Amino acid sequence: MNAVIERSKGKVRFAFKDSIKSLEQNKKKLSLIYLHFTFGKDKFKYSSGYKSCFDDWDFKKQRIKIKNSILNKDEVNTHLNDLEQFIYDEYRNLSQEYDNVPKHLLKYALDVKTNKIKAHNTKDKSTMAFFDVINEFLEIKEGEVSKITLKSYKQTKKRLEEYQKHYNETLMFQFIDMSFYNKFNRFMEANNYSLNTIGKHIKTTKTFLNYALIEGYSDNQRFKSDDFKIKKETTTEIYLTDDEIQQMHELDLSKYPDLEHARDVFLIGCYTGQRISDYNGLKPEDIVSIDGYKCFKIRQKKNRKYSRTVHCPITKEIEEIMSKRYNGNPPKKIIEQDLNENIKQVGQMLEWNDLIKCEFTKGGVFQTEMIVKYDLIKSHTARRSFCTNKYKAGMSIFDIMLFSGHTTEKEFYKYIRIKNQERASHIIKSGFFNV
Repeated sequence: MNAVIERSKGKVRFAFKDSIKSLEQNKKKLSLIYLHFTFGKDKFKYSSGYKSCFDDWDFKKQRIKIKNSILNKDEVNTHLNDLEQFIYDEYRNLSQEYDNVPKHLLKYALDVKTNKIKAHNTKDKSTMAFFDVINEFLEIKEGEVSKITLKSYKQTKKRLEEYQKHYNETLMFQFIDMSFYNKFNRFMEANNYSLNTIGKHIKTTKTFLNYALIEGYSDNQRFKSDDFKIKKETTTEIYLTDDEIQQMHELDLSKYPDLEHARDVFLIGCYTGQRISDYNGLKPEDIVSIDGYKCFKIRQKKNRKYSRTVHCPITKEIEEIMSKRYNGNPPKKIIEQDLNENIKQVGQMLEWNDLIKCEFTKGGVFQTEMIVKYDLIKSHTARRSFCTNKYKAGMSIFDIMLFSGHTTEKEFYKYIRIKNQERASHIIKSGFFNV
């Protein structure tokens, strides 16, 4: 005898929100009626929107009793019947697409049916899926933002795709809420991401959601809640003093051309205060003259739409680097990963072996680690060193920001790495106190 094994359609029951015991003690007390749907190992519940009491409820049939005193009994029972049949039909349809039907899709279907939300078609054109909207956003931003920023956007998209696959969910704008926020955070913690990396991905996710809202793909604004926060912490970042920069400048690396090249590019960053995207790969045509002084004319690349052009003086140290080894031209561009690896080795050769206490949160766990100083040097250390050293030397923040690209003093103070007493000394020397 042949047989067909059918996919389980699940089981529906209706029950009160409050316990039967409490309702039995007060048989006239109204309690919300919930639909409970069990499918496989999963359970799902949904409010019917109606209330009843112990005396008016048929516990065997799980419906309102047929009593003349209950005027809307037929309306409520018809609604419960509709919900039951609808959830069975919706589950059957979704089970053809998913091995494990996501709960949030069942909820979405019920929300649309009960008019709690509108179907996800807020634009006149056909509805676009979550990642289709993100792809549209990325296409618009390409050429408008720097390659580094675009790469960061794409990394967040990849994390969201990984999240979707891990939880077997279909991300939809209507379901971005605190439940998603908490799960996405836990997912990234489980993958051992640092707190600041997680914060970066949350920030970019909010950028995606804001774009969808502005463009009419979504009307969900729950991501604007204060609880949907971008977590971040101040990490341990070093800067090189003027003396250390001079030591690096004077180090003979003629026997190590790769190290020499990385060192020279890095030093130009220290002397100009630019991001690596701006100080790495300068060309002869970037050299201009202003009132008899040679400068690099640099169009900062962080945000091409709002980028600005700065003129960084070519110092005697830069002039020496270019004339000695590059025929008067800036050093050629170097791969950032190679620069980071090689500049650490240069620091090791200079015996910068002090242990630095580094505190950070990774994988959701606060950690403390002692790291040797040379291992903390990276491409961004150059710009941080410029800003910190110029500040300590008494240059006004306004003038430093002219080169660094910081737009607010608040951001500048978070960026530089000086102790409170050094900042106090700087303020005292600025002439604001009668000392």
